[in-house]
Amino acid sequence: MHEQKRFLTAKARDNIFGIVTVVLPLVIFFSLNLAVLIITFITQFCDMDYYNLNSMVWNNFANFKSVFTDVRFGKSILIMFWLMTSEGITFVLALVISVLISQKKIGSKVFQVIFFIPYICSTVAVSLMWMQMFAYEDGIVNSILVSLFGEGARVSWRNDPAAYTWQLYIVNLWKAPGYGIVMFKAALGAVDQSLYEAADMDGATKFRQFFSITLPSIAPTSFYLLFSGLIAGIMSFDVPKLFAGDTWTGEAGVNDMGLTPVLYSYIRATTYNDIPTASVISYTLFVITFVMSVILFKVRDRLTKEE
Repeated sequence: MHEQKRFLTAKARDNIFGIVTVVLPLVIFFSLNLAVLIITFITQFCDMDYYNLNSMVWNNFANFKSVFTDVRFGKSILIMFWLMTSEGITFVLALVISVLISQKKIGSKVFQVIFFIPYICSTVAVSLMWMQMFAYEDGIVNSILVSLFGEGARVSWRNDPAAYTWQLYIVNLWKAPGYGIVMFKAALGAVDQSLYEAADMDGATKFRQFFSITLPSIAPTSFYLLFSGLIAGIMSFDVPKLFAGDTWTGEAGVNDMGLTPVLYSYIRATTYNDIPTASVISYTLFVITFVMSVILFKVRDRLTKEE
């Protein structure tokens, strides 16, 4: 009886230690984030001198009027949606490449590693590499264009507004598929092979098997990648910031063609010391993300019911 009591006491101590170990970091994390969320939410409705919270004064929604009538903010939203289309292309590329790799041909594992490398590379290193590749005089991209189409095909990627955003687009296409390939590869490996065997016996073509068996089986992974791609597109910041270089001028590339909402929020907060406006932009992005997420979930539920 005494040994049982000692055992229960030790077990209780272990449980308490485990709960504290898990809960304490969560409490600290949510406490710090909650404080920031509350402060930034309040600053949306106030005028404020630099970062002085004591100077906040109610301004009758003037910050919202300023943001929603700001041409630069509208332009950043359009650029954001344009760059988001690259996420859709990378989704398709990841699916196609993962299907080819799953054929278990010689060297498929090597190619899987090669395709994943861009995803794990440092964004700073990747951006600097591509900036050199897009250089006007000695960049690899222009060298290839000139060799194929002549000197007239040379593009001033850094100074031409029509070409500037394409740099960011191409970098996204190069970097993003790696994660999707790994996820799709794992999902394809979990598909019940007996379904394919039954389909072969029924005379179904590979094309029909792909759409009737493969796609429905990997639907959860596909939805996750679409959702994460949506978030990545909305939160695009690191590559545009690095390509823009010195944003202390308040500009993001030539004619602001690299300006995304997150980058614009950063510029408002750092270059102009305008925390209230930066907060409005941030919460506007939250609303956009929430609405698009709800739509995506609704579409998924509707497709699931139809099946």
